[in-house]
Parts: sequence; structure tokens; C-alpha cells
Amino acid sequence: MDVMQSMAVFRRVAEAGSFSAVARETAMSQSSVSKHIAALEERLGTKLLNRSTRQLNLTEAGKEYYHYCVRILNDFQEAEASVGKGKILPTGTLRLSSTAPFGRKFIIPMLGDFLNKYPDINIDYLMEDRYIDLVKQGVDLAIRVGPLQDSSLIARKIGSSRRIVVANSAYLIKHGFPKTPADLAKHECLIYSLLKSPRDWFFSSTQHGDESVRVSGRFKASSQEALVEAALSGLGIAILCDWHAEEHLQRGRLTLLLKNYALSPYDINAVYPERRFVPQKVKRFIDHLRVHLNQRDPLMAHQG
Repeated sequence: MDVMQSMAVFRRVAEAGSFSAVARETAMSQSSVSKHIAALEERLGTKLLNRSTRQLNLTEAGKEYYHYCVRILNDFQEAEASVGKGKILPTGTLRLSSTAPFGRKFIIPMLGDFLNKYPDINIDYLMEDRYIDLVKQGVDLAIRVGPLQDSSLIARKIGSSRRIVVANSAYLIKHGFPKTPADLAKHECLIYSLLKSPRDWFFSSTQHGDESVRVSGRFKASSQEALVEAALSGLGIAILCDWHAEEHLQRGRLTLLLKNYALSPYDINAVYPERRFVPQKVKRFIDHLRVHLNQRDPLMAHQG
């Protein structure tokens, strides 16, 4: 039995969590899928999967072997694409992750064009509003906006996201409009807990230069979407990515504050596990997304 094929089957079983799902995806019988796994276990002399009638889990050896399989299969695809000088289109499943708001706004709208351009790529998309372990989850590529949490990953900047200060009218009628950053110290501010110094807000302006203010507030969250909802509910003043607040500003549900002051933008990063070769499917997706960001707003896209 071909070892590379068995490794590919094992990888999909590990990611899908069942033999039946892989059988449907590959048009193989479940018994054929099982034979590939059995052949690998016999070859390695160890059990890779714990199976029961209801669930399937990787053993410790299986977890370690899975990471080797991902690396080897990706390197194999990269070698074919490289030697073929771009003539071989990328193939396989791209396991992708981003937050739900960014995905709805930017990734889902561009997937049709991407999949039409690369018909042999499948997308397995994890929309998570929390940071996930890319290696443990078998994720090929994550798109992350703002501060990065894991320095062991490779990050490639593909764009920038402007940030703005907003609140809803009910809050402002009750508590007043801040006219300078210093005024924020008297307000309920909504805290983004993923920042290193979440209560220190930094501004700049042509007239006043750089300013910082220590804010306070009774609500903090690790999700930008939670901050949006809190601002809409009148809980306080928030700093949001402009695209996050765009629709609410247009409909009058939020009000833009401190228009003469700027905040440093958030980087938009393509993040992937460290490896010697970056798979073609990952490279092509990053390039496609950068073009899409540039078409939507040239100020968002990072060239290079």
C-alpha cells in the first residue's frame, strides 16, 4: 500500500474525526480508509487512533505522527509546484481560521473567485472569535487582526486596519461628548483585554502631538465583536476597527468621536506554523486576499 497515500488518508481522518467523513470526501469505502490506517499502524508498530462506536481520538503517537504527515505532504506539494515552475496548480484542503467578523466582511466575499481560480483546492474554514492553537488544530493559515499572541508562528503582514473611537447616542446624551483624549478619563470606556496595556489609550494629532490617557470601565472583553455590541448597548466608549463599525456609523447607531485624533492601526497578519516550505495553497490564498483588500480599500492593503 502506498505510504504517501496512507499518510494523506490518516491526515484527513485526524482532521475530520471519522472514517465515514473521509470515505465520503474521497469516494473510498470505509473499509479502504480503515486499511490505510491499519497499514500505517503495522508499519510503525504503534497505535495511532483510539476508536470507539461514538468517537475517534488520536493517541499521543498519533498526534506526533500527524504533524509529521502535515509537514511531509505539504513539502511534497511544494516540491511539485516548485519544479513544475508554477505549471502545477495547488491542490488539497486549506484549513483556514479567522474571527467571524473578519471572515464575513472580507474572506467569504472573495472565496468564490479564489475557488474558481484554483479548482483543486478545498476550504475547511474555522470561524473562531478566540485564538486557537494552529498546530493542535491542524490549521494551515490564520488571518489575525491586532496584537499577536504566539511568537512561535510565522507572521506575514498583509494589511492594516484603521481604528476609531465610537459610542452610541444614548450614552453620549447621558454622559456628554469627549472633546479631547484627556476627557476619556471621566467616561466609561470599553476595554479590549487582549492588549498588553488595555487601559492605556494612545492618540496623535498634528496640533497636539502624541497623547496618552489612562481609561477605566466596568466592561472588558477579548472580542472586538463583543465591544461592538457593548457600544451599541450604551455601555460606554469603544475603540474599534473602522470596518467593524462602518455599517453602524452609516445607520446612525454609533457616533464617531475625536475625529481630529488618530490611533495607531492594527496590523492584519497572515499567520502560519513554522515550516521549511510554505505550501502553494497558502501562498496563493495570501496573495489573493491581499489583492481583495486592496480592491476594497487601497489604504488597507500592505504591499510587499
